[in-house]
Amino acid sequence: MRSPFVNIHTHHYKENTAEEFSLLNIIVSKNYLIPQPCTLGIHPWYVDRNYEAQFDVLHQYGKQQNILAIGECGLDKLCDTEFHIQEHVFRKQIVIANCLNKPLIIHCVRAYQECIRILREEKVAVPVLFHGFDKKIELAEQLLGEGYYLSLGASLLTTKKDGLITGIPLDRIFLETDDKSSKIVDIYTYFCRVQKIDLNLLKEQVYKNFVDIFNYPLGR
Repeated sequence: MRSPFVNIHTHHYKENTAEEFSLLNIIVSKNYLIPQPCTLGIHPWYVDRNYEAQFDVLHQYGKQQNILAIGECGLDKLCDTEFHIQEHVFRKQIVIANCLNKPLIIHCVRAYQECIRILREEKVAVPVLFHGFDKKIELAEQLLGEGYYLSLGASLLTTKKDGLITGIPLDRIFLETDDKSSKIVDIYTYFCRVQKIDLNLLKEQVYKNFVDIFNYPLGR
């Protein structure tokens, strides 16, 4: 049985099939939960005034078996939420992820060093995945050195990221569409063209990465 295309992070609902498995991101206070596998987090753009109530929702529903990870969560220096509030909410979600023993999906905009520092300070004990990564290989190497995973998205198709593609070990990589209309197969295909590897090899490796850190066998 061949592995499906695993789309590790998307905001567009799509029925999962034997050919493609998409992990929908649910934002607390913005989206409704679904019974299918998904992730659940408090996005820095959508922190409520009463964020303690958001923590309660996250902790309550995050226990559900279909919630495979906490997030996306993190820090964003370009959004309106005050940065000290973002930090507090991020720290709390690390604690919840540790408590529930579920991976963290990180949203980070111009705050990578702050994210790394907070993850260290909060003693993150679960796998960490930085989604939508499209920065320089030097930053990628720093994150990989911390033991984190990276997910690359549709920007691969429109920007010169070939050095990034070839510089990340396959056992630390994921691919995603995020909020874009791009097809996940196109992202996989481009990645393989640059890496000069077989498409099925990449699918098998990303599937293995997914099973290893999300503890979800995709029906096998």
